[in-house]
Amino acid sequence: MLSVSRADRALTKASPIFAVLLSGIVTLLSILLVPASATSVAAQGTCTIAPASTPVAAGATPVSLPEIPAVTVPEGATKMVVGYMPLSIYAPIYVALEKGYYADEGLDVELQSFTNGTDITTLTATNKLNVGLTGVGPAYWNGVSQGLPLTIIAPGHSEGNPVASPLMISKKACEEGTIKSVADLKGKKVSVNAPGATELWLEKALETGGLTIADVDLQYLTFPDAVTALDSGALDAAIVGEPVATQAEQNGLAVRLLSDFPVQGIWPTMVFGNSDWLKANPDAATGFVKAYLRAAADLNANFNDPMNLAIITKYTKVPADLIAASVKPIYSEDGAIDLDSLNQLQTFFGDRGLLDYDTPIDPKTMVDTQYVDKAESGS
Repeated sequence: MLSVSRADRALTKASPIFAVLLSGIVTLLSILLVPASATSVAAQGTCTIAPASTPVAAGATPVSLPEIPAVTVPEGATKMVVGYMPLSIYAPIYVALEKGYYADEGLDVELQSFTNGTDITTLTATNKLNVGLTGVGPAYWNGVSQGLPLTIIAPGHSEGNPVASPLMISKKACEEGTIKSVADLKGKKVSVNAPGATELWLEKALETGGLTIADVDLQYLTFPDAVTALDSGALDAAIVGEPVATQAEQNGLAVRLLSDFPVQGIWPTMVFGNSDWLKANPDAATGFVKAYLRAAADLNANFNDPMNLAIITKYTKVPADLIAASVKPIYSEDGAIDLDSLNQLQTFFGDRGLLDYDTPIDPKTMVDTQYVDKAESGS
């Protein structure tokens, strides 16, 4: 920039026209250089606005979706009722259904959709749901401490870099500079979708700005409601799961204040069943886990496979182009259940005073690996 300034001064003496032209070039260069610096700042946890001109990806071709074929359930199939939330992180549950993987295992699975994990936990404990997939939140731990029949049988998902559940603020707050960094959220209204594992995500995100959950006014809103509240100004920030996060960004309602924070290697969600149902139906439970892991392997191999996108679109109601552009979760294919993650969740909830007991529960007592073991061995 120094050499340009010298040239500018020299040309100013020679010709006002050249000065005007060169001034325009300098302005253009400064504009072109902004994205690079903004990207650098964003990596440090400050807001940046995604280009509105690229709603999915530059030059991207709209996704052409195939028709999802009907699945024939075999005669005498074991009926199951399974609870889930319509988010892309829970895709193995419904991909396995639509691809016929449950039917291949002699299962007739009915899926029921919920907006929060607490309901899934409660209904699984009472056997109104046989199996559920959601975050292992305080309701789960407190239920186990009270002797409710809940058993973890397979892992859910983890997240990579960037995370699939970023910390977001409204586009307006970013443009106006009212929130420039995570540190600016002190005393502000910040939401997660429900009491549970997402709170740990928020804690990890806030720590990057020297804050904790205690430093913000914690709210509970579903991901879509959180986006609406951000846009209206009723909420200052929120953890928003994919594909809702990408949808909010591309609709010009919200931006990612923080797209990466240290949660890699933590498995916050689990597949669990009613213990009594599992004991009475061990073959069905094994078949379910086998089908689930088969779908997880499909998604790890190619999440954006057109058939996978067609199925995820059906259950999340989010356009396939947005799903394809969204950040992807990570699934376990060998079914290993991470006890360290469970311990970390329990410690976090205990420190926050959300648990009704004092003596920690040994996660080993909450897990039954026989279904994964049999599924992996093919027995």
